[in-house]
Amino acid sequence: MHLTSPLLAAVPGVLHGFGGADEPMPAPFTPRWPHEFPRWKQVHGAQAVEIGAPRQDAGECDALWTRGADLPIAVIGADCTPILVAREDGAIVAAVHSGWRGTRARILEALFARLRAAGEEPARYVAAIGPAIGRCCYEVSEDLAADFAREFAEAGPGFAVPAHRRLDLAALAAHQLRRAGVERIDLLAPCTRCAVDGSGTHLYRSYRREGRGPQQYAAIARRSGSAPASVLESAPERAC
Repeated sequence: MHLTSPLLAAVPGVLHGFGGADEPMPAPFTPRWPHEFPRWKQVHGAQAVEIGAPRQDAGECDALWTRGADLPIAVIGADCTPILVAREDGAIVAAVHSGWRGTRARILEALFARLRAAGEEPARYVAAIGPAIGRCCYEVSEDLAADFAREFAEAGPGFAVPAHRRLDLAALAAHQLRRAGVERIDLLAPCTRCAVDGSGTHLYRSYRREGRGPQQYAAIARRSGSAPASVLESAPERAC
């Protein structure tokens, strides 16, 4: 069963979901996959691309956003952090993939800098942080942990690195959203590596646990008839 966010579920005209091991693409989007989704390649960077047509070739990017109705977008994950975003009136939605490289590149701050430059107010947005590898399981090298502690020092000691050689990517995503001006955040972050159901079956696909293989999707779309995003109609397209 896919996971949903109460915050996003309350946004008018927005459909969303975070997939899992038994439902990699959330069921509401399965009939539309892949023929209505953009084509894109995640590269663990901070590039954001606006989607304006079905099957658009978005190239290499880790964040997709759209103001178009009935243009579903998604990101892929199997330990990296998926984040789904919507304006409070449902006029704009975004999907973001943030592993340690994207987190370190501050992809969420980059996305909202792009939107702010186009006249958007981040305070009007809500966000949901989905299943990702948790601080319980995400062990990294001492050098990388030290880099994160230094580069996210503004969050306070022990924030980026809450335990020896462990990173908390979900907390860092929430931190970046708040720095960008987004205050309404759902932290729906069961650990993809160790979360199990009552029978001991893993709920999510995990690169750390399984290696390369099947993954899961986080998807979002504006439905037909939802509010128009007129504020951006004359804004030029620019990369983050």
